[in-house]
Amino acid sequence: MRNTKTGPEGRKGSLIRKPQQFLVTVTPVGTKYRINQKEIAEQVRRILKAERKAGKVDVILAGDKLLKKLNQKFAGKDKITDVLSFPLDESPGEKSNYLGEIYISPGQAQRQAKEYKVTLQKEVLRLATHGTLHLLGYDHKKRSQAKIMQRKEEKYLNAKT
Repeated sequence: MRNTKTGPEGRKGSLIRKPQQFLVTVTPVGTKYRINQKEIAEQVRRILKAERKAGKVDVILAGDKLLKKLNQKFAGKDKITDVLSFPLDESPGEKSNYLGEIYISPGQAQRQAKEYKVTLQKEVLRLATHGTLHLLGYDHKKRSQAKIMQRKEEKYLNAKT
């Protein structure tokens, strides 16, 4: 009997893909700054979609004290930092749709925004973009990596609508 179905159902071995999910939560933790959380989540989703990486990301807006503590514990640096990313470390063969967490200090972002002469929102968007790229495996330890990461940051920040 001949197969009369057309489209994906009619092709042997074809895959019907589920729509990709890009779930981003933004949670302020003890911070007094007014930040458009929806815009932050949209930026992270936009990057995930463009990089073809479906999954869940948590963005935590936290105080300088917590960022300093995390920076000490995980990076060995005894100072406040603006953003830290914690990608999910998967065991070989283990699959998860949880990509990781991004911690942003709005206090440090505010100080940098003044220095760079931009708004707090714009600086937090830059940090969320930077943190998301780290979750996706981009780095800036080597000069060549830093150039790639910087180009990606600029691309995503300039593409924001």
